[in-house]
Amino acid sequence: MREEQLLSVGIDIGTSTTQCVFSLLTLSNTASAFSVPRIRITKKEILYRAPLVLTPLLSSDTIDAEALEKIVREAYLSAGISPADIRLGAVIITGETARKANARAVTQALSRLAGDFVVATAGPSLESILAGRGSGAADLSLRRGRRVLNLDIGGGTTNMALFSGGNPVADGCLNLGGRLLRFHPDMHTVLSFTPAMEQIALDTGIVLRPDTPLPDGGQERLAERMAQVLEEAACLRPRTALYRALVVEHELPENPEAELFTFSGGVADCIYGFSGDSSRFCDMGEALGRAVARSLFFEKQRVLFPAETIHATVIGAGAYSVAVSGSTIQFSGIQFPLPSLPVANVPFTSAEDIPGLADAIANQLRIFDGECALYMQGIPSPSWAEITAAAREIASAMQHCSPKVLILREDMAKALGQALSRCWPKGTPFLCLDGIELMYGDTVDIGEPLSGGRVVPVIVKTFAFSQDTGRN
Repeated sequence: MREEQLLSVGIDIGTSTTQCVFSLLTLSNTASAFSVPRIRITKKEILYRAPLVLTPLLSSDTIDAEALEKIVREAYLSAGISPADIRLGAVIITGETARKANARAVTQALSRLAGDFVVATAGPSLESILAGRGSGAADLSLRRGRRVLNLDIGGGTTNMALFSGGNPVADGCLNLGGRLLRFHPDMHTVLSFTPAMEQIALDTGIVLRPDTPLPDGGQERLAERMAQVLEEAACLRPRTALYRALVVEHELPENPEAELFTFSGGVADCIYGFSGDSSRFCDMGEALGRAVARSLFFEKQRVLFPAETIHATVIGAGAYSVAVSGSTIQFSGIQFPLPSLPVANVPFTSAEDIPGLADAIANQLRIFDGECALYMQGIPSPSWAEITAAAREIASAMQHCSPKVLILREDMAKALGQALSRCWPKGTPFLCLDGIELMYGDTVDIGEPLSGGRVVPVIVKTFAFSQDTGRN
């Protein structure tokens, strides 16, 4: 096999809009004819972007699941693609919509339209990274050799990810977006607002009341203050109490040292002057975009136009969330897919760690009640004696564990898996794969084997990045 093509779909159910994007991923064997196969995703091609539609709601806190499924099915029809054709998929609920009462039930209902391989939800960190990859900011940081901060401004939240050399090194999230304040069609009278918007308004001396017009110039004042909070996040101005109040989960570091900026999300087109008919949303999006376009971000020509704006997160979900294991995997009796396995990190970087492996693994299994994937860095070029010694320790600790899933960074899964198969009773289900780098707190979805069973696709769901840690 030199190449294999897979259809992928990304479905993003956001605060303001729902999007579907269909992609074609190409798997290629990049090794020479006389080497061990090295399967990689070498090309990502967008086949079809479905039109943006407003996310349907039954009430302020309930998604209209039936209407949403109809929207997604119509996207499939327009693309000329059947759900049965999809090999990889990601359904994510993002922003304020992730907090709706039936959000989890909706993603589960839609999962059958995205194949068996699904990301069910996106926390702020995962959404930030997907948006940054989908926008092209990660690639820009690699090609330019500069630190690039992508700000994905949606309807309910702004997700920020800092990239260096193509890798995410920090992320943060704010309760700040274009949909926090909604207007009647006159674009002047308040229809509704969120608690976060009320805080922003009070900070500017404006009192918000439903069915009451804003004071003259009120919308511009609110947008200007929102843009200032974004500047504070990037440390372009001192951080204030309002900024702190709008932080979701965690913030960017005090000095992110971003050299270049990109914007994505629904508000980005308004920032770059391509807003089209954005006024139909009757919210703050267009005013916020104009305010950001006048902000400190645009001084000294430090803002770049990304490859994708409004579709960044959904493209990131469908085309950039997938990693492929190394080609020297070993598995037996495993029922794929394996969804939502939390990752337990076990120290194993040298032969000196082998004698304590069983105790370290047992401790992690106690923490996760046995329901986890064990991640170990592994040893570069281990000897057979080291592999068999490690296998005995691992097999002993995992004897009663189910599922038995080991993930390594170093290229040693095949040999370690063969040694493990000799330690366990014949027919014991297990999976041993390599070529994936994980961190404590990650969760993985492991899909059906590809390329004749030589590799498996893995979606790494990272919910919190440490501030100065990269990923290969």
